[in-house]
Amino acid sequence: MLSKTSIVITGMLLQGEMNAYDMLKMIESMNMQYWHPIGATTLYETCPRLEKKGYIEDTDKSENKAVYRLTEAGRAELKSTICALFERVDFDSVWFCLAVMYSGILSKAELEEEKKKRAVLLDEYEKGTIENRDKMLAAKVPYIDICAIDRMIQIVQMEKETLAKL
Repeated sequence: MLSKTSIVITGMLLQGEMNAYDMLKMIESMNMQYWHPIGATTLYETCPRLEKKGYIEDTDKSENKAVYRLTEAGRAELKSTICALFERVDFDSVWFCLAVMYSGILSKAELEEEKKKRAVLLDEYEKGTIENRDKMLAAKVPYIDICAIDRMIQIVQMEKETLAKL
């Protein structure tokens, strides 16, 4: 499975060829620094790693800097990663944001299938989490010990809304 930064890089390359500087500008224009900051050093280190794995390649269109494109292997790995992210619930909601952001790599049928799988997971997770929270409330557990559980319930509800809009 790709890392968050690798998802962003390969996802951006779905739009076409670009160099690392262009990627940084796109990341900046998306205000990504507020929810998944990617610095220049991380980006410039990740591109060669992805190239070594065969997920991206230098087009050799510029002598001064690498201009990358997504390979078929990279497309397949991104698609596999997006599916895997739809099929897991994680406290770190950035993973789901990335899955949604780059879900365009999936066919309409594949996306519908992943949405169904995610909905089942979210329903199960929400039910168990609410039950756990309610037991803690009944036991008069201080809210400070429950606030993270409430946050997860809210995240699940937001993700359900997002799925409905996809």
